[in-house]
Amino acid sequence: MFDFLRRVFCSPQAVIASQPPGDIFPWPADQPLTALDTATIALPAALIEADDTIGDIIRGPDDMPFAAPDGDFIFIRLSAGMTVSLSKPCQAYVVPDGEGDATPRRFQLG
Repeated sequence: MFDFLRRVFCSPQAVIASQPPGDIFPWPADQPLTALDTATIALPAALIEADDTIGDIIRGPDDMPFAAPDGDFIFIRLSAGMTVSLSKPCQAYVVPDGEGDATPRRFQLG
């Protein structure tokens, strides 16, 4: 879990955090996340309700690749430098790039 959230709300400066693949983290609504490393993030498909559009909930660049709901998850692919935020809070996780991938991905918050 991102244990840096306390620092985010206590400090006006951006925080750099690393997140290992597979570990669930809370993503607060309206919290921008800027990828410092390429990463795929899994979001719960339930985040998008029947009357929502993906762009209303997931706010990122137009060229951000994503996979529409596949079962329980929506997958977004962030290149280094891409910033994304959500209009609703959720629990998310970084998807490993392959078997045995345990390399933490770095993100800037704020």
